[in-house]
Amino acid sequence: MSVFDNDRRKEMRQVRLTRRMHVLLGAALCAVLFTTASCSSGGGEGGETEGRDELFVSAEEVCGGVLSPTAVRYLETATGGTEFYTSFLPGEPTDLESLLSVLRETQEYEEQFCRIRTPESNPAMPAVQFYFRWEPAELVDGTENSTFRQDPEAAIYPLGVEAVALREGGAWLVFDCPLEGREGHLLSSRLHVYPGAEPNDRIGLLNAVSRTVAEGFGCLEESQLPEDAPPPLSR
Repeated sequence: MSVFDNDRRKEMRQVRLTRRMHVLLGAALCAVLFTTASCSSGGGEGGETEGRDELFVSAEEVCGGVLSPTAVRYLETATGGTEFYTSFLPGEPTDLESLLSVLRETQEYEEQFCRIRTPESNPAMPAVQFYFRWEPAELVDGTENSTFRQDPEAAIYPLGVEAVALREGGAWLVFDCPLEGREGHLLSSRLHVYPGAEPNDRIGLLNAVSRTVAEGFGCLEESQLPEDAPPPLSR
């Protein structure tokens, strides 16, 4: 192997580690700052579309009705609630159709989708938040070579290309979704649950929502996302 190849491999690995740190730090930063603004660099401007008199609805109705029965189960278990309120920043997708449209066109680092609160939530911090982005395939390690294996607090799951439940209430999932104009990219999703939830509930919820997105794009088979998330891999 040439010196150039060695340098290139080192450079790519450093990029992977940097992106993984962004995922970890992004989730932690949300929890520390207690912010209602988008934690993604692609967030919209202005205040959220919520008023003082929130209308709480069932889990089946949140996020424009995007949650499948499996996702509903995980949301209720992860939050301990049965009533929810969702809010959006101006210009953000508000249902599955608008989310798919945004993801087809986005050039931003990350797109946020749906902030979910319960009556018991801290007013300044949503109970659940979802994020999506297109990830260059060469920057994704995959389950077998995941850099998260170095983190004793991370739970790795056999889902998609790579899936992990992170510390500080986070979860991250990458799956294959061939789409015209997105050649060489994988679709990644993540969520943050505050004040936290069991890893299986976090990854189960994220998998269920990601599966719905994959189905909407017509790439469910390629995504390798089952209806329900399996247990984490043993160390």
